Amino acid sequence: MVKAKNKQESDSPLDALRIERTALNQDEFAMKCGIPRATYYRWISGRTEARLTVPQIKSICRELKISLDELPDDFGPPGSKAED
Repeated sequence: MVKAKNKQESDSPLDALRIERTALNQDEFAMKCGIPRATYYRWISGRTEARLTVPQIKSICRELKISLDELPDDFGPPGSKAED
């Protein structure tokens, strides 16, 4: 039997941090961080590798209240292979 995933769970380390540390939905978080919504979805699904600007990195860390060292190295689910 496959366990249904809770609506507020994510295999993406970045999205898991968003859920844990903010009350923002994916669209709100992406907008506050200066990331197009579709781009954010591709990052957390593992379809593309994140290529962030310095302002985006700062915004993500600020919204999540984490340091740069706490930012995940990969935003997609474990085992995902982002296309370059």
